[in-house]
Order: sequence, then structure tokens, then C-alpha cells
Amino acid sequence: MTNSKKNKKLVVIGAGFGGIAAALRARARGHDVTIVDRLSQLGGRAQTFERNGFKHDAGPTVITAPFLFEELFSLFDKNPNDYYKPVALETWYEFIFEDNKKFTYSGNLEHTYEEIRKFDEKDVIGYQQLLKTSEKIFEIGFTQLADKPFTSFLQMVKLIPKLIRLRSYQTVYKLVASYIKNPYLRKVFSMHPLLVGGNPYSTTSIYTLIHYLERKWGIHFIMGGTSALVDALEKLMVEEGIKIQKNFDVAHIKIDQRSKRVTEVIDTQGNNIKTDLVIYNGDPTYAYQHLFAGMLNKPMSMKPTWLTQYSMGLFVLYFGTTRKYDEVAHHTIWLGKRHKELLKDIFEHKNLTEDFSLYVHRPTATDPSFAPENCD
Repeated sequence: MTNSKKNKKLVVIGAGFGGIAAALRARARGHDVTIVDRLSQLGGRAQTFERNGFKHDAGPTVITAPFLFEELFSLFDKNPNDYYKPVALETWYEFIFEDNKKFTYSGNLEHTYEEIRKFDEKDVIGYQQLLKTSEKIFEIGFTQLADKPFTSFLQMVKLIPKLIRLRSYQTVYKLVASYIKNPYLRKVFSMHPLLVGGNPYSTTSIYTLIHYLERKWGIHFIMGGTSALVDALEKLMVEEGIKIQKNFDVAHIKIDQRSKRVTEVIDTQGNNIKTDLVIYNGDPTYAYQHLFAGMLNKPMSMKPTWLTQYSMGLFVLYFGTTRKYDEVAHHTIWLGKRHKELLKDIFEHKNLTEDFSLYVHRPTATDPSFAPENCD
């Protein structure tokens, strides 16, 4: 751990994965770190809860970049395998179409080719070309851009030539369709934006980098659920001297009017933490509208406002069954007859329709501890 006179007191607001990662990286640099969260447990949206013997992951269920978590432990020369158990899934997703045709998307590339041949032999070559393009996009969109803050317009302008060469002006669906001709397979290989609340018919093709990301690192599940990973990270933070305050609902971030620097964080009960720096890992609009209210001479806002847009919410139904469904994969996606029109109804018209597509997470396919015996 690095120590110097420049080390600061630092408060991280929001103990989701982003906040936890920021806290650990700051601590590795020698800063005096406190992480706070308004909830009674860490993890943000990555919560796990139990009802009647059934355990449910309430947040993310797919881990596609396990190395990012491993890095946090390596900062302190710790072995992540001593803290949590990731499992690489053999079958990534099972797609079931309206006519009961199925496509099994797996980590075995040859098996994926076999699945593609069931629909169209020619699309094997198209998929290989898509993967090559995905790798090129990954090298720019992930390796070079993922950690850039883009705090100025000039930073973005410099990258425009590279992005144009990668056809980032195209949508995910359009780029996929330029390689894949079968309509079923086009739906399969353009589905990734849906996992993060985006519409493949309008989301930039930069998101096709996920194809290469999956092939390089696989898709993983954490035994015990996502909260087991949160617990592991909490244990690491405690070991490394990061102070954790739960049930700390931040009301204000106080700024010195003369220096324009943060001085303290105050919660709704009037408790305060003196600090030199703040990292905010929450919804930006909430911070601008509430946490900085009255702290600056001019209001802070997301600018330009005409460019800002809230992402989609989700409707999630948690349930358990009184029998096992061994034929159902860990991740299953049922796609209805309508695709583009359905997504247009949802994303553009904001309409809930009677026909819908469905994602089902069956963790007991990998971890039986999620349900009582002979249940799912």
C-alpha cells in the first residue's frame, strides 16, 4: 500500500460494485477511506434475499468480466478464490422462439457453430467475421475507452475517426445483420443491449464488443449468489481498514464557498463525516438535484439537458416452484413473434403489450442451495 503526505480522507457514497471498487482502489493508494450506504447491507442493486427457503438474486445475475473483481483482490496480494467461488457456465443462454425452435448459446465455439448450422450454414462464416469485428471494437471501446471520464467534448472528438472506422454510427442490430442473414440468429446475436436496458435497434454498435468479451472470459455465476461476491468484497474492505457505515442516508455534500472544495458529508439524521474528497456512486441526477442543493453559487445540472435520458426500469417476478425443471437452463430467453415492433412499443411508445419476451433465471441449475430439495 502506498503512503505519502498527499493521502487524503475520502468518502465513497453508494456501496454498489462501483463504489466498492472505488473504495478499494483508493485504499490501495493509501487514502483514508470511508464508504457509506443508505441501506442496511452493501451491494446496491446486487442484493440477495430469502423467502420460505428460496433464495433470490435481486440484482445482476451474469458476470462477464470476472477479471475486474480479481483485480481488486490482487491490489492487496490476496487470492480471490479464498473469498468467493465463481463458476464458468457451459451453456450461456438458451433461446426459445415462438415456434419452439431453440438455440443454445455456449462457451464452446464449435458447439455454437453447430447451433448456427441448424438455422443457416452460411452464417457460420458470418459469425466468425462478427467475432473479428467485435474484437476490434473491444480493443477501442473497452481497452482504450472504458476508463476514460470524457469530461470534455474535445476528448470525445479525438476518438471520432476511430469510432467511425469501427462503424459505431450503426446500431447493434444493423451491424449484426451485415454479417448474419438468418432472422432467428439476428435476434440472438443482437440481444446484448437488452441485458443493460438498451434497444438493439437504436443502441450504438459499440456494444457488440460484448461478443468478444464473452468469448475471452466466459459467463460466470457466483456460488451463493451475487451477494456472496458482495460479502467477499466487504470482508476484503474490513481487512484493509476501510471504514463502512450502513444506514447512512446522505442528505448533503458540503462545499466550502471560498475554495469550492468538499469539506464534509452529512446524512438525514445530522451525522457528518469530515472529508477531503468524495466519490459518488449513485444516480447523477439525484446528486445534482439534492446533494449539492444550495452549496454552489449556480445550480448544478446534467448538461445539456436535452441530451439526458433515463434508462429503462424492469419488472421482475421472483418465484419458487414445488418441483424441479431440469430441462430449463440457468439463463433462458423466450422470444415472442414480434421483435422490432415489440421493442418499438416499449422503448418509443412506452406501451405494455400483451405479447412479450421473457428472461428466466434458474440459479438452481448451477447452485442447488437456492431452493429447498426437489424445488427450483
